Amino acid sequence: MKSCILSITASGHGFCGAICIDGKMAVATSMERLTRKKYDLLLPISRTDLKDFGWKGDPKQYVENTTLPFDLDNDYSSVDFNKLPNFQMLLKYLLDEAKISLKDVTHVAYSYRHLESVRKYFKEHAPNAEFIVPEHHFAHACQAFLPSPFEEAAIMVLDGQGVPMKRTGGDQLSGCLAHGKGNSITVLEEFPVSCSLGGMYAEITRLCGFGTNDDGKTMGLSPYGDAEYYNQYKDKVKYNVRKYDFRNLKKILQNKGKPQEYTYHLGRYGKFLSQFKPRTRKGEFTNQYKNLAYLGQKIVEDVMIFLARTLRERTGAKNLCIAGGVGLNCVANYKVFEKAGYKDIFIYPNAGDNGLVTGQALYVYSILQGKKRVYTAKHDYLGKNYSRDEIDSAVSRYVADGKLKATRFDTNEELCEKMADFIVAGKITSWWQGRSEFGPRSLGNRAIIVDPRKAEMKDILNSRVKFRESYRPFTPSVLRERAAEFFTLDGIESPFMLLAPYVKEGKAQLVPAITHVDNTARVQTVTKETNAPYYNLIKAFEKRTGIPLVLNTSFNVAGEPIVESPEDAIRCYMSTDIDVLGIDNYLLEKKV
Repeated sequence: MKSCILSITASGHGFCGAICIDGKMAVATSMERLTRKKYDLLLPISRTDLKDFGWKGDPKQYVENTTLPFDLDNDYSSVDFNKLPNFQMLLKYLLDEAKISLKDVTHVAYSYRHLESVRKYFKEHAPNAEFIVPEHHFAHACQAFLPSPFEEAAIMVLDGQGVPMKRTGGDQLSGCLAHGKGNSITVLEEFPVSCSLGGMYAEITRLCGFGTNDDGKTMGLSPYGDAEYYNQYKDKVKYNVRKYDFRNLKKILQNKGKPQEYTYHLGRYGKFLSQFKPRTRKGEFTNQYKNLAYLGQKIVEDVMIFLARTLRERTGAKNLCIAGGVGLNCVANYKVFEKAGYKDIFIYPNAGDNGLVTGQALYVYSILQGKKRVYTAKHDYLGKNYSRDEIDSAVSRYVADGKLKATRFDTNEELCEKMADFIVAGKITSWWQGRSEFGPRSLGNRAIIVDPRKAEMKDILNSRVKFRESYRPFTPSVLRERAAEFFTLDGIESPFMLLAPYVKEGKAQLVPAITHVDNTARVQTVTKETNAPYYNLIKAFEKRTGIPLVLNTSFNVAGEPIVESPEDAIRCYMSTDIDVLGIDNYLLEKKV
């Protein structure tokens, strides 16, 4: 019997779904891509959610200190998912792409909002499917290791929090260390929520004036700061320490009154940070906020390096896998690889809670069912495969309106040659090809692409298209075979933009538009095997310039998700100052 696992996750980061067929990920996407509403949670945060999250304080503080959508007035203790059209839309997207129906689903893996309402829905519509609720951080460990190319690896999971559990005395936990071999994972240690690196970083992100889920902005700001606050606080972070956690009396009783052993403890960072007032949304990025960002980034790096070294000593593993929201910190990931002594590293491209759908599905297949691993995440293109008719129809509508000139090439290679000419000429180009990326990074199928040799391209992109903070870096997509010439990536790949190596000496002046202020770059290595159209485009640019990389940023404007459909791409192109759009084998240009 064919194994068809439908995996869904609903958290404070988004609402996502995936389908895994016979151990291979067939399709995955997030609600935001379909509704065009960034960080779409499907339902607002309610009092029911506060209980599920273990948030026991005054609800007003969560409303005031996060930018999540709240509804504390209405009762969400029971939700009829039959009456949620956006849920039905996501479900249809997944089932259609996987070419199955709900009757074919053998397992539903779910976490973690509105659990009983979702269970009721699938009991009605997929009564023969087994409904499974994996533990949050173990699912992250599965997400880290099971799709990796390694037969054995150390596993590090770090995030903000999970959900309260009886076995932890109600503690939500904030990560774990584990060891993966074959299709088994052994948890070595778990971290209480009081040690939450993600929680600390989120608070600093809030103080810097950014919204919930905007931690990447803090990472980009950090190298502009100095060590003033870090030097004041770094000694408060303790390693291999014994302490009482008086917020968790059940844990104290479980330990028979003995202090708890912590591999690391962040100290009372809340008290230290209480001296700072949050930057207003349009306020200046003063040295105070730059130094706060530096503090948060350095503490995360210090702890991750310590934990990675500890893991290597305990497991003897040569490879490291990382997941959890903290795993999206590409700067810290590279520092870990650089300093912790591993031969290779793998970070799942959608490392946070949204990517749990992959971890949950592979948990059911390989851990619960004990089946051999058959899936390796060599790419992140898990969205819908749009038909030629759908693409032609979207293009034809805009051409018929007299707004666009469309040129259709016989081959994609011909389009790549023409697009490379536009990039070399200093134009802002956009690129829509194949299936969309599941994770938060544009990896060449939904991209805005410009010339990295022109330093002014950063400001041009921000003023004409992206409209985002001027300090934030843009990223390079580089041919894998030449990556080591430009970046300190000797011997490893970075296919998912989750490592930020250094730009090698003498190269920054060649590609200033992708070199950050600290001489790093969030690199994507590109191969012909995983993305032939994108590889051919970069190759065409290399042929003209000698430079084997382009500047790539996600195909969207600030405040919107990455484009999904052909219609989304053309609409975004028409509403911005992007010069041209390469979509499938079409070249689109605006009529003046």
